[in-house]
Amino acid sequence: MSQSQNFTMSEAGYVLGRSPAKLNKAVDTGIIQARQTKVGNIIQRLLGRAELRFLRLADELEKDLTPAGRRRLYGALRKLPDDAHKLQLGQLQLDLAQIDNDLKDRMTRLEAIKGRIDSKGDRSEAVIRGTSITAYLVAALARDQGADAVLKDFPSLTRDQVEAAIEFAKAYPKRGRPYPTKSLKTTLAAFG
Repeated sequence: MSQSQNFTMSEAGYVLGRSPAKLNKAVDTGIIQARQTKVGNIIQRLLGRAELRFLRLADELEKDLTPAGRRRLYGALRKLPDDAHKLQLGQLQLDLAQIDNDLKDRMTRLEAIKGRIDSKGDRSEAVIRGTSITAYLVAALARDQGADAVLKDFPSLTRDQVEAAIEFAKAYPKRGRPYPTKSLKTTLAAFG
C-alpha cells in the first residue's frame, strides 16, 4: 500500500467491506477526511492509506476508544510512514501488520478484478474481458438468479468471469438505469 494511493468511496467500500454511504457519512461527520478531485462536473472524494487503516482499527477498537481517543488515533495514523507497521500512542502500542496485510489482500483482489473487466476505451459499458457481455448485466442476473443460472444463460462464460463481474459491480456500482434481474432466456422459459 503506497501512501499516495487513493481510492474512490466505492473502491474503499469494497476493500473495507462497507457501503460507500457509510464512508461518506464518516467524512461528513468529521470522523475521517477525504481528498477531493474534480472528475468532469463532479467532485469525487478519495480515501488514502491512513483512512483505510483507521477505519479497520476503529471497527476492532470501537468499544474501547472514546471520541477523543479516535481523533488521536486517526491523527497518529495520518503521520505514520508507509513502511511502519507499529504505532505507539501514549502507552498503547498497536501492531498494524495484520490490518495492512488484510488491506493489501483486498486491494490485490480489486486489481485482479479490474484486470478481468474491460472498462476502458470507447465502450460505454464495462464488459467482461474477451467478450461483449456487460459486467453489470451479469452481476444483476447473478444477484437474482445466482451464478449457476447465469452460466446456463451464458455458456461461453466461466465461473471466474461471472464472479469477477459480480465483484466489479460491487466495487464500481452502475450509474443510471439498472439492468433487469432476469434474462430474456429465463423469462421466456417461464412462459413456455
